[in-house]
Order: sequence, then C-alpha cells, then structure tokens
Amino acid sequence: MKKESSEKSDLFRDGKEVIAVDLACDDMTVSLTPHKIILWFGRQAGDSSIREVIFGISSIDPSVNLEQEIICEFNNIAEYENMGYVLTSYGKTKSGYLVIFNIPFSRKVALAHFVRSIVLKLRENDVKKTLHWDGSPVKINMLYNKLKNFDGFEIKRIEFKDKDTQVL
Repeated sequence: MKKESSEKSDLFRDGKEVIAVDLACDDMTVSLTPHKIILWFGRQAGDSSIREVIFGISSIDPSVNLEQEIICEFNNIAEYENMGYVLTSYGKTKSGYLVIFNIPFSRKVALAHFVRSIVLKLRENDVKKTLHWDGSPVKINMLYNKLKNFDGFEIKRIEFKDKDTQVL
C-alpha cells in the first residue's frame, strides 16, 4: 500500500509553522491539529489501510490516546482490560454498563483490538474517531511524512500559523 517517493516532503514553508493538515484518500481522512487527530473511515476502507494508519500514528507518537465509551456486561470489562484498554470509569445503565476506557497507542494489543472494532463498525456505518495528542508542528510534520507515503493520500487542506496571530 505504500508508494515510493524520492522527494523529502516538509510542511514548513517560508519559516511558517503548520497548525492544521487534512490528508485524505477515497475512503479515509486524517485531520492533524496541535491537540487532536480526527480520523474518518468510510465503509469501503480496507482492513490493512486502517491498520497502517493506526499503527503509523503509533509509530510517530505512542503517547496518543483515545477515550472510548463501550456498553457491555460487567464481566466483559476485564476482557477489555486484558486487551490493553485502560479502565477510566463505568456506571450501570438500563442496557448494561457504560464503560469508559482509554486506548493508549503505546499498547500494540490495544491497537489491534481497536482496528478490529473499527472494521466491525464499518459494516453498518462510517466511523469517526477523535484522538488526543500533543501535536507540535514537528510532530504534525513527522506524521504527515509518514502518512503521505500511503497510496492515495493527498493534502486536502493545510493551515499555517500567521506570524501576527497567536494560536491557542
């Protein structure tokens, strides 16, 4: 799925810092900002493509995490913990337990299960996930350089920090 590129691409232009990048192909969009990575997977996204994006993000910044809500039986909470998910909180509801897990991108077993859960959800609907990270302009550039090598990914939008504007 990777394409070869002899050019070394870089998002820094004329000394300006990048503050947002949207990369997309037919069935996926990855939006990078200093605090969030927003992933969108269309129903036709392939398992291997999803895996490459998720594990690609992890290889650049394993401190990325995702807060995931899951409704399950109380006895199933331990199964998710065994898959690398970190229990944050839970509460009883009419349909079971509403459990909030943190999915750390430093745990490969958690990522593998996360990829499987996306693939299963894609059978019914598109999937959108918001990941949290400390995305400095350097990290945004590194992740861009990683993802641009995947077939079909192109820049759809890019924003630079204006010298006179402060971005929070």
